[in-house]
Amino acid sequence: MEYGYSLIQHIKIFNSDPICAIDLNDELLLFGSMLGYFGYFAIKTKKLYVLSETEDEHIVATQIKKNKILFAVGDQKIVTVEKTDNNYSNPVIKENPNYKNEIEHYKKCDNMFCMLGGDYLFSIELNIPREEEKKVEERLCTWKIKNLEKNTSFSDKINISNYWVPFDFDGYNLIYIDFYNDMKRCLKIYSFYHKKFLLKLNLWEKEDETIGHISHLKKLSGEKIFLVHEYKICQIRDFKFKLLKEFVHKGNEIIACDIIYNDKKELEIVLLDLNCSVYIYYEKDDYEQYLFNLEKLNSINSSIKEQKFFSMGYPYFIKMHSRYFAVTTDQGCFLLK
Repeated sequence: MEYGYSLIQHIKIFNSDPICAIDLNDELLLFGSMLGYFGYFAIKTKKLYVLSETEDEHIVATQIKKNKILFAVGDQKIVTVEKTDNNYSNPVIKENPNYKNEIEHYKKCDNMFCMLGGDYLFSIELNIPREEEKKVEERLCTWKIKNLEKNTSFSDKINISNYWVPFDFDGYNLIYIDFYNDMKRCLKIYSFYHKKFLLKLNLWEKEDETIGHISHLKKLSGEKIFLVHEYKICQIRDFKFKLLKEFVHKGNEIIACDIIYNDKKELEIVLLDLNCSVYIYYEKDDYEQYLFNLEKLNSINSSIKEQKFFSMGYPYFIKMHSRYFAVTTDQGCFLLK
C-alpha cells in the first residue's frame, strides 16, 4: 500500500458522463463534464458547489484566476464565478454569451471548436467531413480570439485540414497536427500575434529520426514544446523541432500529463499512466520519479478499485498544485494530498 497520499474528495460522475475539464490550486478544484455538469470543490471548507447539473454543450475548459473562476460551456457562453469572501461560499455568478443571439449560435454551433488559454477564448469554424466523405482537403477556416478581460475580439482565417487534432492553446499559439492520410502528418504551431506559422513540419520527411503516434503535445515556457510519442517516449523540443531532452517513461502507456513550474521556475512534468501510476519528471535533474498508484491507496474504497479506473477509454486529466493532485477516471475526479 502507498503511504503519504490520502483522498480528500471523490467527485462522482453519473450516466457515463466523463469529466472533460479540471483546474486546481490550493483553494479550489474545478470540474466540468461532457453533459454540462460543472462546479467546484472548496478544499479548506470541504464543500462541493454544483453550478449546473446539465447544459446543452460540454464544458470546454475550466480556469482559476486571481479572484474568479471561469467555465467555458461549449462555444455558447463563459460562466464567471467572482469571489466575494475567502472561500467562494457566496459568489457572484455571471453568464457571458459568445453570440449576439441564439439564432447566430445555432447556425455555427455544429462546426465550432473552442479552447481556453489564459485570458483568451479561441474558437474556429471548421470544415468537418461528413461520414461518407473520406477525401482529405485543406480549407480556409475562420477563427476568432476573444479577450475575456476586455471583452474584445479579433478574427482572421487559416488553412486547416478537415482531419486535424488540436493539442494546446496558450492564448497566443495554437499547436495541432493536420492529417493528410494514415502516414502523412504535419505538426503546426500557429502564432495569432504574428498571424503566421512558427512551425510546419512534415513528420513523414524526418529521415534522421522516427516520430510515431503523438498522443500528448503541450506548449512550454519560451519557444519549447513537450510531446509524447509511441505512448511512452517523452521529448522536449524547441519551435524548430530540435531535440533538447528525451526520456522513456518508466511505467505503462501515458494517458495524461500536466506541466508545472516550481518556485524556482524549474520545469516539472507530471505523468499519469494506464497502470494507474503517477510519476513526476524533473527537467533540471533529467530524472523521473514514481509517486503513487491509485489502486494501492488505502483511502480509496476497494469497491471503486474493482470497477477499474481507466477501462472506458475516455480522455483523462491530471493536475498538480503544491501538495494536491486531481485525477479524472471512469468514476469521476479524485482529489488527493
